[in-house]
Amino acid sequence: MVDFRKLNRPPTGDPDVPAHTVRISKLSQTLAVAATQLSLMWRERRLLWLALSVLLLAGASVATNAARLSSQAEERRAVAEEEALLWDSQGVIDPHDAAHVGRAVPAPVRSLAAFDPGLSDFVGTSVFIEAHAQNPARHRPIEGGAALSRFGGFSAAWTLQIVAPLLIILAGFATMSGAVARERLRQELAAGASASVLVGGRLVALAVAAGLLALVMIGVSLPAIFLQGVSETEVAGLAAIGGAYALYLLMFCAFTVAASGLFASARASLVVLLGFWAVSTLLVPRVAPAVAESLEPTPSAPAFRAAVTEEAENGVDGHDPADERLNAIRDELLARYQVGDVEDLPVNFRGVSLEFAEENSTETYNRHFEQLYAVYHRQEVVQRAFAVISPAVALQPWSRAFAGTDFRAHLAYLRGVEDYRYRLIQTLNHEVAANKPPPGERYHLADIATITRDVVYEPRTERPSELARAQAPNLAILLVWTVLAIGLAAASALRLGRRS
Repeated sequence: MVDFRKLNRPPTGDPDVPAHTVRISKLSQTLAVAATQLSLMWRERRLLWLALSVLLLAGASVATNAARLSSQAEERRAVAEEEALLWDSQGVIDPHDAAHVGRAVPAPVRSLAAFDPGLSDFVGTSVFIEAHAQNPARHRPIEGGAALSRFGGFSAAWTLQIVAPLLIILAGFATMSGAVARERLRQELAAGASASVLVGGRLVALAVAAGLLALVMIGVSLPAIFLQGVSETEVAGLAAIGGAYALYLLMFCAFTVAASGLFASARASLVVLLGFWAVSTLLVPRVAPAVAESLEPTPSAPAFRAAVTEEAENGVDGHDPADERLNAIRDELLARYQVGDVEDLPVNFRGVSLEFAEENSTETYNRHFEQLYAVYHRQEVVQRAFAVISPAVALQPWSRAFAGTDFRAHLAYLRGVEDYRYRLIQTLNHEVAANKPPPGERYHLADIATITRDVVYEPRTERPSELARAQAPNLAILLVWTVLAIGLAAASALRLGRRS
């Protein structure tokens, strides 16, 4: 037990004692209490061995993820090179034939996925692009089977979200409740300590222990992350992730100390804390997506395709057939060049019709996909409402967003691929429109590699400031939870002070 009389605690009611001296004295007492609590926790070898076991498992998971990410990165580089070689090797052919040959565009490998895989195992890793269609991403890693599921769901992020709060609860639920802890508190109060110092010291000790666990967990992930190569944006993202986890763990530390102070029985505080942990980290994060899907259902793939086909053929209102729109374009061209037949036009009308068909189908697909993405956004809003009872629901989107493993990052990839697909196909169609076939030939032929050399795929990435704005509501929720938890810890100190 700390001897507070030796810390020369000045009388707070003495007007001659400067306020900063009082604050310094309270700080030294708080740190002394924290040091004592850390010593007591160190003696609990069971918790230490449990923490080490968790770190070993997390380290194995990170190593597995790192090896898999390296393999994926190499595989996708090889795919990209092979696709480029096959595309350029088509030689001199009809450009529209090349548009239907198509090519695959692999998704980038996210370095921070070694820390938080997020949705990266559940979304496709490549998109096959071709004329007149926007294909969904395919080749989901989760379809790989047993080799992938060996550490399925286990990661450094999962450990900090689920296991670290449990360790905090086990380490701190009895710091102020139970017969032994109550007797120690009475002795410390009798020795001259204030209730706020005792509660604050215990909170600092628990926060230091949690912070060390988080630092070690992130440190274990760093070699795997840097092995993939990181940019300044990803370093900033890792800092943002670390800050959010610090808030999250501090919140659990404060709740644990508060419950330990508010309940006289250590058993009661443990039951309440375990109940909160199970609901907030295990139950709600799994229930929220199901509820969101039921409230904001998404259309099935066949229904989506049927709606796109119907609108492309008959227009948005169902009374504007594509054939009539193409005929209007033909009539406008005939009138402009004052000729009576498309064969007399200075342009190849086949290419004009291909450009129209591509623009029409692309606009239709974009409209329907944006409607689908709007449903996904509404589902996110519904899930965010569950953060009222589960801080993990607010933490997970933030962590995944800055790791680049959420649906928003996948959507940026899909939009970048679609932009590339449209530019590539329309370049081929424009080549057909600008060149009529020679006499006696049915098609104009061109070297595909030459005419598409300047059409390149440009991956889309978001700046950390854009991610922070999008995730601001989740950060605000985490801050509210943290303030609430610290407020409860302060309330437990007031109650302890009144009892003394």
